[in-house]
Amino acid sequence: MIAALLLCTCKSRQDSPVTTIDVLSPAGTEIKNLSEIAANIRYIPLETHPDAFMKGVGSLKEGNDKFYINTVLELLCFDKTGKFLYKLEQQGRGPGQYTYLSDYDIRPEKSRVIVLTRGKLNFYNESDTGFYLQKKLDLQKQPNCVDFFPDQDNILLSFSASTGENKYQCVGIDPDGDTLFIRPNFYKFTRNSRVVMSFSSDNIINSYDGTISIKGFLNDTIYNIDSEYKFVPSMILNTGGKTITTDFLANVPDPTRESEAGPMAAFLAISEILENEKYLMFRYLYQGSARWIMFDKKKNETFFFDAKELLKDDISGGINIEPKFICNGVIYAWTDAMKLKNHLSGDDFRRAEVLNPARKAELEKLADTLEEDDNHLLIAITPRK
Repeated sequence: MIAALLLCTCKSRQDSPVTTIDVLSPAGTEIKNLSEIAANIRYIPLETHPDAFMKGVGSLKEGNDKFYINTVLELLCFDKTGKFLYKLEQQGRGPGQYTYLSDYDIRPEKSRVIVLTRGKLNFYNESDTGFYLQKKLDLQKQPNCVDFFPDQDNILLSFSASTGENKYQCVGIDPDGDTLFIRPNFYKFTRNSRVVMSFSSDNIINSYDGTISIKGFLNDTIYNIDSEYKFVPSMILNTGGKTITTDFLANVPDPTRESEAGPMAAFLAISEILENEKYLMFRYLYQGSARWIMFDKKKNETFFFDAKELLKDDISGGINIEPKFICNGVIYAWTDAMKLKNHLSGDDFRRAEVLNPARKAELEKLADTLEEDDNHLLIAITPRK
């Protein structure tokens, strides 16, 4: 059925063929320096505030000149300079509270926020001083991700496929919970093993420029969801049949001490996909090594870099960069204060010859203000046009 869908789509859209990237043998060169994809970089210290101390950045969204950061237990809001504004912290079992913050999304133009927690959706309005609960919706389902459709109040719920039990890959609903469409899980299976594997990359979803896309863990195709909620193939990340299978998930062997790499080593797993107007980039793990592949959509060119060495910041001399998020076209990474402080105090930073000496001078000043237990720093990377 999937093959037929791809064939029909290609025939009906001959002027816009589906791009295919061979993951293990991309036609491209290796890059090592950040300047090969980026025009500028900024380090943004997030205010160290008693109400906003983070162990990590779970996910990041940006809108209305604010950063929204999910720490699983709370949703923190900072302005674009890193100043802490307010947070959503309603963990508990009482009315209006949540057990934990599984996922969230924002609609900044309407000052609306949705939070997913244990099969329930909490709807909040946002003011200049914080988040205020509007209503709660019992989904009677257990999705693991929630997203607004671009420029809509309607919502995309997506579900894990790795357990084999879910009926759906995703479901579209309106704000009242009424179903708009259902996309079934084409990879259901019965689990025989007592070992259950779960993956944060069960469904990888991106929204940009009025388009929302989804890639399931067990197939190679990225689909755009159009205005009529049809799934239109947009790109194929060809794994050569090396992706994980439902048969393996149904019969996962018990872990052994002899296998350092683990049973997943034989499979190719794409863990992250990021997209903006210029680039589609993704990270994959195979046989114990990891790599980032970047596709330049404007030039139709592919290149890659090592996911362990990462990209050297030859613009300002900062830490090596791994992309983590894309918001409104800007690529974001993050680092903890201790790691950056140690780097900035080293000889490699002092001796580094960089493309933007002014940015390096800013980092030198920043080094004097950082404490090891300060909050994390966001790293904003402006892509080349």
